[in-house]
This record gives sequence, C-alpha cells and structure tokens, in this order.
Amino acid sequence: MMRFTTVKRWLSGWPFPLFSLLVAVVGSTSCSPAISKQLRNEAAAPVPFEELQQRSDEYKGRVVILGGYILETVNEADGTLLVILQAPLDSQNNPKSADLSKGRYLVQTKEFLDPAVYSKERKITVGGRVVGAEKKKLGNINYKYLVVASLEIHLWPKKVEYTRPYTYPYYDPWYYPWYGYPYPYRRW
Repeated sequence: MMRFTTVKRWLSGWPFPLFSLLVAVVGSTSCSPAISKQLRNEAAAPVPFEELQQRSDEYKGRVVILGGYILETVNEADGTLLVILQAPLDSQNNPKSADLSKGRYLVQTKEFLDPAVYSKERKITVGGRVVGAEKKKLGNINYKYLVVASLEIHLWPKKVEYTRPYTYPYYDPWYYPWYGYPYPYRRW
C-alpha cells in the first residue's frame, strides 16, 4: 500500500508530465519527412521516374518529390544548377541506394548553393515543379535530363563512418600472447 501511494504521488507531480511532453516532442520530430506536409500534399501521388523522364512535357507544372545523389553543382548568374543521380525515396523521403537509380535529372534554383556544401555524392531530396526536359552531352551521347524547378531542397547530413581503434582483425581484450592464438583458437 505504501509503495502504490509513492508511485501515485510521483506520477501526479511535475516530473512525469514534463517527461511525457519531452518524449512526445522528440518522438514527433525525429521521424518527420524531409519535405513539408504542404508540398507533400500538393505533390499527391508519386509518378515513376522513368515516366517523368520520358513524358516530361505531359507533366509540366506538376509538383514532384525526387531524391538522389549530387553529381555536380554549377553556379550560374541567375542561380544554381544541380545534376542529380536519381534514387528512390523511403517513407521519410530519404534517398535509398544509388544502385537503384533510374537516371539523372537537373534541379534549377534561384539561390546560390555553395559547391563545397552541395558537394559530389551528398544525398539530397527536392520538392519542385517539372519544367520539362533538356538534352545535354553525357560522355559521347546526348542525354535527356528531366528539369525540375526547386521549391524545397533538403540536404541530408554526411554519413559518419565508425572506424575501429584496432587494426588487427582478431582483436580480443582477453587475448594472451603466450597462448599463441587469439581467444577462440587456443591450443588446450
């Protein structure tokens, strides 16, 4: 009986409501998509990238959300042009693997985007309007790029890779050199 009243008193005190508010705020912001809800509603049903690229004139003016990896950042007098390697998006609008790409597209923006920040191989998600298509040289061919005028751009943080502090592949803190073998391979 005594324990129940102590818990009840703690739950009715100020720490519990403050803790539950903190959990609700952190939980709702950590998994939010990269593109605003308003733009996602305007974009409506997604169209496969291959169809957008092939029939770009039919989709002119349509709002789309695309993602991928930056290949090149070109600053021009009236803004910046990004060359993007398309990648499918997950539920949070985060680009998946570049190996799943169906092509390339161009993103036009009136803002200055620093090439040091918007550098090669950075992940990006773009919400924008389809402008049409543009043919440009890609190696020895003329490639048809889908062109999108950006409304929102989300640059994903660089992936931090963990490096092990020890280079020996069989490192074991319980390894004794006088046994002659690492831990699981002792001669007993």
